[in-house]
Amino acid sequence: MAFYLGIDGGGTKTKFLLGNEQQILAEATTAGSNILRSGETPVRKALLAGLSEVCATAGIQTSDIGRVVAGIAGSSNHEARASLLAMLRQQISGDVAIVGDMVIAHHAALAGNPGVLVNSGTGSIAYGRNPVNQTARAGGWGFAISDEGSGHWIGRAAIAVALRRYDAQKEDDGFLHHLVAAVGASDPEALAQFANSTANPDFARAFPAVLSLAEHGDVTAKEILKRAGEELAELCHTVIGRLFNSEAEVPVAATGGIFRSSRLVFETFSSALHTRHSGALVSLSDADPAMGALMLARQHA
Repeated sequence: MAFYLGIDGGGTKTKFLLGNEQQILAEATTAGSNILRSGETPVRKALLAGLSEVCATAGIQTSDIGRVVAGIAGSSNHEARASLLAMLRQQISGDVAIVGDMVIAHHAALAGNPGVLVNSGTGSIAYGRNPVNQTARAGGWGFAISDEGSGHWIGRAAIAVALRRYDAQKEDDGFLHHLVAAVGASDPEALAQFANSTANPDFARAFPAVLSLAEHGDVTAKEILKRAGEELAELCHTVIGRLFNSEAEVPVAATGGIFRSSRLVFETFSSALHTRHSGALVSLSDADPAMGALMLARQHA
C-alpha cells in the first residue's frame, strides 16, 4: 500500500495529513514552519514532531511514505526552500516536493480548477491560475513590506492609529486600552516597545481586539477592517488582470482566518472586487490547504 503526506506550513502552525490513495489515516498539528519568521531550529523541531506523530498514529515508518507535498510559507526564498528540503529528505526516503503555501490552498479551495485564491490569515497573498496553466501572484512579500489586509497588517495599522490618538488626547481611551491588553502590554509606552523591540513583532495578536471593537460599533476599528478588505481586493484584481480578460467570469475563493472571522472584511472585499471586475465569482471557502497538499501528493505519485 502506498502512503502520501500533505503538509500545510504557515507562520503560526503546521498541519500534517497522512493518507493512502483513498483515506486519511492520521493528522497532526505543530508549531509554525516559516523559516524566515521562526528560524531553522524551531521549524526542524515542528516538522520532525509532526512526522513522528502521524506515522506513529498510522502505525508506519517514515520510510513507508512514498511522496510528500509540503506547501510552506516563505518557501519562495531559495535558501529557505533548500533548508526545508534537506530537513524533510533526512526523514523521508520517498519523493519530496516543496511548493508555496498558496499553491496547496488554491488546489484545495478551487478543486484544482482555474481561478484566484485570496488568503488572509497571519499574512496574505493572492494567487491565480488560468485555463492554460499560467500562474500569477500578488502580495505575500512579507510582513515588513507587504501582506496587505492580513492579521499582521490589521494589528499594525490599529496600533499605529491608537498611538496617534494617544498623542492627540494624552489619555488611554477604550480603543488603545483594548490593544494594550491584546498584546500583553501594561501601558502605551509598553505597547510601543512591543512594536519596536523585536525584528518580527506579532501584530496579529491585536486582530481579535480590533474585531471585537468593530463588532461593538467602534468606527476606527470598522474603518481599519474595511481598508483591509479593499487592500485584499486590489491584490486579487492585480492577479485577475494578469491572467484573465476583462470580460471573463473568474472564480475567486476567499480563505483564511481574517475572512472567516470578519464579515466586514469579506463583504468589503467582495464589493470592492466586483467594482473592479464584474465577472468575479466570489465565495468564502473553508477548504483545508493540507488536504490540497495531500491531493497533490496523490496526484503526482
